[in-house]
Amino acid sequence: MSRAPRLLHRFVQDRSGTVATLTGVALIGLVAIGGLAFDVSRALALRAELENAVDAAALAGASQLDGTSGAMGRAQTAAMGSLVSNRQALGDTFESNVAVAASDIIFLSSRDPDVTATTDATAKFIRINLTPRPRGLVFGALTGAAGFNATARAVAGYGTAICKVPPLMICNPNEATSLVFDGDNYIGKNFVLTPPPGGNGAWGPGNFGFLSVGSGAADVKNAMGRYPPLTECFGTVVQTQTGNIASADDYFNVRFDIYKSSASGLKSDPLFRPAMNTLVGAKTNAGNSACSPTVSVPSNSCSSSAAVAGGMGLPRDCNQTGTVGSGVWNVAQYFATNHSGINPTTYIPQVPAGSTGTGWAAYGPTPVAGATSPSRYQVYKWELAMLSGSISTPAGAFSDGQTANSGSHDYAAPQCNKNGGQATPDRRTISAVIVNCNADNVHGSSTVNVIAYVDLFLIGPAVSNSIYGEVIGSTTDTSAVGAETMLYSVRLYD
Repeated sequence: MSRAPRLLHRFVQDRSGTVATLTGVALIGLVAIGGLAFDVSRALALRAELENAVDAAALAGASQLDGTSGAMGRAQTAAMGSLVSNRQALGDTFESNVAVAASDIIFLSSRDPDVTATTDATAKFIRINLTPRPRGLVFGALTGAAGFNATARAVAGYGTAICKVPPLMICNPNEATSLVFDGDNYIGKNFVLTPPPGGNGAWGPGNFGFLSVGSGAADVKNAMGRYPPLTECFGTVVQTQTGNIASADDYFNVRFDIYKSSASGLKSDPLFRPAMNTLVGAKTNAGNSACSPTVSVPSNSCSSSAAVAGGMGLPRDCNQTGTVGSGVWNVAQYFATNHSGINPTTYIPQVPAGSTGTGWAAYGPTPVAGATSPSRYQVYKWELAMLSGSISTPAGAFSDGQTANSGSHDYAAPQCNKNGGQATPDRRTISAVIVNCNADNVHGSSTVNVIAYVDLFLIGPAVSNSIYGEVIGSTTDTSAVGAETMLYSVRLYD
């Protein structure tokens, strides 16, 4: 065989370059797959960074949704970057900060289903749907993919709760005209709160009910009078306790130094100590006999300003028969009975050191227009300041021996449980949740939405399962009760 044919034969039979050839061909596919993996990981990193940025923006916005004027505007500004820096780098989209636009933001009053909020007061949630960011792929040409859109979504809400308060719920007394409740519109007005119908009957405006705490009725009763109360907090959704709870009054009234029936064994218990001002309109002897005075429904009469011989506690509003009173009360008769040397309409009380405001305004919020000034709560705080020594006792105050240690008097200071020490918040002030009982179809054991919280001053003991309380105002982190009991929080929902 000639040389040329032999070389041709050897070339045809030669297999030494096969692997390199196949590797070269396969390398194209491997590079494409590797490039795709790089692009996918970059897309996932970018998506994660955008989600983190939008979550932070939503939380920043939600922190401003406190229901006050301008809340939505503040929330929008916060979400758009005034409170957060959302730098993202790993999946660089060439933005030094992830820009949230106003058009990306929607405010909601409720979720599931979503309802768009129209006012600052009803804006409870902020939803951000980030405008998609189109991004090219590094190896897109090898895979045939031109690029992708990156976006993110988040929903956050502003949460409030009250803690260390009795488990009490009030049906919005004006639900028939408004599903919104603002306690500041009722400052100085007295509420008469009645128990709900028994069994599975529907609850209506003005009813109050107990909230579920602990393991049942026994824990609810304890929570009504215990200090500090059970540690449950009541937020935007609460669970009602089924039916009326027998003898809840007994536990509630330890706040007035009254220890009757099922609560009689608590008169030496420091966890059930009374308020430091317990004028209730019942003259008793000091000591044991003061533990179970006979109390009656607070008067609603304004027909006389003469002193009441048997003693007089703080009354209801004049001629009040319904849930909400007018705020006008018989201040003249109360002072004639308990502080006969003082005219409340002209007297200017001393202001305790460190207090703000002058006169009666130093002792609590100013009553709404048309209500009596001073309010019952302001008078109570003034009496308390004298009892504690924060101010001097003027001539004529406690004119019927209310500060005496023996004899028959309507005692201002506790005479039964003397474990002492002023509790914070004051034992005659409470916060309660407000709900729309008709709208939420509350009956028996129900899950209901809280629309507001309100601070109440207890003008007298509970009688026949009814509670009597003058409105101090909306519960806030600076209000009479809320300063100690209100908790704010923001959380992500989506």
